Amino acid sequence: MRKLLLSALAAAVAVSASPAAAQSSDGECSTRAVMEAFIPLYFEQRNVKEAFETWVHPDYINHNPMAQTGRDAAINFLQPFFEANPEARYIVHRVLVDGDLAAVHNEARFDPNGQPSAVVDIFRVENCKIVEHWDVIQAVPERAMNDNGMF
Repeated sequence: MRKLLLSALAAAVAVSASPAAAQSSDGECSTRAVMEAFIPLYFEQRNVKEAFETWVHPDYINHNPMAQTGRDAAINFLQPFFEANPEARYIVHRVLVDGDLAAVHNEARFDPNGQPSAVVDIFRVENCKIVEHWDVIQAVPERAMNDNGMF
């Protein structure tokens, strides 16, 4: 199921390559369409510059206390991070959309030999652009009290 979702998201990139393509016939923008285009560019291809310049508003508000706000600040931090850490990966497990909000539940692997982190990124979309971001990060323990897993 996960591979099917990721394949569908990748296919959506071919169709939704620009903010205009994310608009419906009545000119309304779909939060889901924005996320279907942004997720493969950023989370899978790690193409920070294109993902953010295409899908993120210049006045992007970041609520992570360890990050500066603004689209350029995000690009200037994230692009060099990925370039310096070529083995860092995100695995998107699920995407939930409700109105102008989208939550991306993903597995962040910054060190291929280390334990991953469970991450939920929450984005707010307005006028075909991501305008706001929150995230919650939790280390995945080596041993859990149950067999349910975090993903």
